[in-house]
Amino acid sequence: MGALLGCALLLAVLLLAAAGEAAAGETSVSTVEAQVKAAYIYRFAEHIEWPAEAFAGSSAPLTIAVVEADQVAAELNQLRLTRQIKGRAVNVRSLRAGDAVGGAQVLYIGALDAGRLKRTLEAVSGAGVLAITDGAGTLAAGSAISFVQIDNRIRFDVSVAHAERSGLKISARLLAVAHKIEGDKP
Repeated sequence: MGALLGCALLLAVLLLAAAGEAAAGETSVSTVEAQVKAAYIYRFAEHIEWPAEAFAGSSAPLTIAVVEADQVAAELNQLRLTRQIKGRAVNVRSLRAGDAVGGAQVLYIGALDAGRLKRTLEAVSGAGVLAITDGAGTLAAGSAISFVQIDNRIRFDVSVAHAERSGLKISARLLAVAHKIEGDKP
């Protein structure tokens, strides 16, 4: 009887936690979604070739700037403790819309209204920064990679032209698993 009561109590706690996360998810990204996006961001960076001038030196860290996406930044900070990207240490900076992005090689922008998104992307255009955004249609604003939801799964679209405009080369391996590719494949 005690074991049955313990199981019922554990189930109730799990249901309350799930309900709390679902309610929080109405205004923010779920923990699982943040983990998936952080893992994708690491993978994207592993398949990008940056111009030499994008880094201060051969041992300089790769910096990921995260705008308006604190949960994704937290997950990236967890990953950076145990993983490097292309032999470089990783720094993660959490920013708010309008903050300077200078010194970053990767820029992930959470959900922003169209005007702020476009201004943020224009500020890094051509600067050797891999711009990653959320939502269908954000490639048109100028990002190189955009997360999209397809059949309740996180996938991504790629704009080869926007990446090339920033001086970046995307590997064919990354393009091969993209949901959609805009522009010519290299």
